[in-house]
Amino acid sequence: MTAVVKELNVFGKALRKLKGFAKSGVIAELDLENLRLIEEYEADLLAEGVRLSNWLIREGGPSLFGVVHERLVAMYVCAGRGIEAERHLWQMKLVGKEVSGDLHDIVLAICASQKEPELGPISRLLTRMEASSSLQKKKTLSWLLRGYIKGGHFENAAETVIKMLDLGLYPEFLDRAAVLQGLRRRIQQSGSLEIYLNLCKNLSDASLIGPCLVYLYVNKYRLWIIRML
Repeated sequence: MTAVVKELNVFGKALRKLKGFAKSGVIAELDLENLRLIEEYEADLLAEGVRLSNWLIREGGPSLFGVVHERLVAMYVCAGRGIEAERHLWQMKLVGKEVSGDLHDIVLAICASQKEPELGPISRLLTRMEASSSLQKKKTLSWLLRGYIKGGHFENAAETVIKMLDLGLYPEFLDRAAVLQGLRRRIQQSGSLEIYLNLCKNLSDASLIGPCLVYLYVNKYRLWIIRML
């Protein structure tokens, strides 16, 4: 199983590098056939890992259950599959295997980065934060925030930034900038200003940004609207 995890990790890094080359125009975009082959190879690796885990649980006995689920979490983390990783995280706890805070936060970020993030797993993973120190809360919410940013879920990211500010926690500058930039792009596409304005107000109240001038042009009335936050 360790070999499967390593292979998934190497495969994931190579795939991210390949997509980066395609995005920068160094190579052509991956066609449907190549994408199909990539998905099949990853699915085969995951299936092999599951087969090995079933064999270990059947032949190895309860003493190996925690290690097996830990490897399954690592395997699904490498594959970017948050729901499956979260399920085996709880299985680790059920069999008495200690789960590190770092692993918990990584799974949380992956769940947040999914194409359609589900609130159930994210809410369950956030429950441990209630009894955490301020430093740990900031770390956990920063992982959540970066997961949303990676997945392009900027509305959720904005809500996370505001939640951090309400708790007296200041998100990192690059994270704040990424959320604002992402929301600005959404405004150009959808014209929705409310979330962006609310985030700017909260950041300004926390003295993390200066006063903002927001310009909006209404084509129908040939009207400029200027608002200071």
